Amino acid sequence: MNSKKISRLWILYGVVFIAFICIGIFAGSHHEPWADEAQSWLIARDNHTLSDLLYWIKYEGTLPGWHFILKAFQLLGLDYGHVYIVPLLLTAAGVVILFFTDAPVAAKVILPFSYFVIFQNAVSARAYAMVFPAMMLIVLFYKKRYKAPVRYHVALFLLGMSSSYGVIISCSFMLWDFIMMLSGKTKDAENKKFKFTFYATGLLMALICVLSLPPEDCSFGIGRISFAESATNALLFSVHNKIVQYVFLLAVVLLLVYYFRNCLVRVLVMSLPLVLYMIFMYQRLWHMTYLFFLIVALMLIFRDEFKKTKGRKEEFGNLLTNALVIFLLSVQCFTGFYSVWYDYRNPYSPSKEIADMVRPYHEAGANIVGLGFYSISVSPYFDESIYINDYEDKTYFIWKRDVERNTYCGKVPDVVVTNSRMPDLEENGYRWELHESRMIFKLEDAEYIPYYVYFRE
Repeated sequence: MNSKKISRLWILYGVVFIAFICIGIFAGSHHEPWADEAQSWLIARDNHTLSDLLYWIKYEGTLPGWHFILKAFQLLGLDYGHVYIVPLLLTAAGVVILFFTDAPVAAKVILPFSYFVIFQNAVSARAYAMVFPAMMLIVLFYKKRYKAPVRYHVALFLLGMSSSYGVIISCSFMLWDFIMMLSGKTKDAENKKFKFTFYATGLLMALICVLSLPPEDCSFGIGRISFAESATNALLFSVHNKIVQYVFLLAVVLLLVYYFRNCLVRVLVMSLPLVLYMIFMYQRLWHMTYLFFLIVALMLIFRDEFKKTKGRKEEFGNLLTNALVIFLLSVQCFTGFYSVWYDYRNPYSPSKEIADMVRPYHEAGANIVGLGFYSISVSPYFDESIYINDYEDKTYFIWKRDVERNTYCGKVPDVVVTNSRMPDLEENGYRWELHESRMIFKLEDAEYIPYYVYFRE
C-alpha cells in the first residue's frame, strides 16, 4: 500500500474519530445516569481503603476493575455530573486501537458507530466500557502473542477484570493456548516468556476471582431471559416472535460456521464457554455486549482464515458473507444512532431532577427515606448520606441479607423516594409526584422505572 493511500485512510480515520467524539460528548452530556451507574460510583466514592472497597464489591457479584477506574477518576477530581467522560475516554481508546489493527476499512469506519460502541459502551457509565478497548487490544496482540506475551496477557487481564463474562472469555482464549502447549504442535507455545506470563496471568486472575466471590449472606439475585431473544436483540433489533428469533439465530450460527470453517475448533473453544454460561447460568440484555464484541474480535482475528478459498463457490460465499456482515453492522449503526436520539428525547433517569427537588428538605434537616434499589440514583448528587435508612452512612444499596432498606427506621419521614405507590402514605395526607425513567435497548424500552416522591404536608 502506497503512502498516499495510507495518508488518505488516516484522514478518513481522523474524521471517523472526531465524529465519534462529538456524538459521544453530545450523548453523554444529555444522558442521566441511572441506578446501576450510581451504585458503582457510590461504592468507589464511599470506600476509602482497598480492603473496604474489595469487601463491599463482593456483594455486587462482579469484579473490581470498573470500581478501581472510577476511584482513580474521583481522586483526580471528576464530579458525578461529568461521569460520562470515563466511558467515553475508554471507548475512544478502543476506537483508536481498532484503527491500528488489520481490520478491514469498512469495519474501522462502521464499528465505532454501532450500538454497543457508540451508546452502550461510550455513554453508559458501567463496566461494559472496559470491554471494547480490552477486546481490541486482544485483536491487536493476538497474532503476536508469542513474541509479545506481556502485552497480550495484560489485555486478557483487563478484560477479565470487567466481570465474570470477561473472565470466561479470557480463560477461553487461554484454554486454547494451554491446549497448544500440551499438544506440543506449536513450537512458539514453548516460549518460556510466554509460559511465564501465561501462568502469572492465570494465577492473578484466579486470586482476584476468589477475592471477589460473593459472601454467603449476599442477597444479590441472578437471573436470565431467553438466550434466543437476547442474542437476536443484540445482533439485530427487537424481535418478539419466537420462531423468527430461532430462525435468525440459526442463520447467524450457519453464517459464523461458514466464516470460521477453517478454524472452527479454535473458535468453539474460545466462544462456547461464554455462550453456555449465558444460556444456562446468567445473562440479561445488556450483557450481550460481551457476546457481540467476542464475535467481532474472533472475526477480526481469524479474517485471514476466512479469506482462504478453493474455488469460485467459496469466493462467492465469502462475498455474500461480507455483505451480510456489513448489513448487520449497518443495523447496529442505525440502532446506535436511534438510541442516542431516544436518550436525548426521553429521561433515562429523573434522579438529578429529584435531587434538586429534595435538596432544600435535606438542607433543612428533614427526614428523607429512600426505599428500594433505584432510590440510590439520587444519592451521587449529594456529598453525604441523605436517607435516614442508609446502612452505616453508606449511600449505595447493600446486597446483604441482614440489611433492610425498605423501612422508615422508626422515624416519620418528611420525604420518601420510592419506585412504587405507597397507599399508606397517601392515606396519611402525603402528596406525591411521579417521575419516569425509560431505559432503552436498541429500538424500544427495555425497562420502565417509575419514581414516586412523597412529601408530608
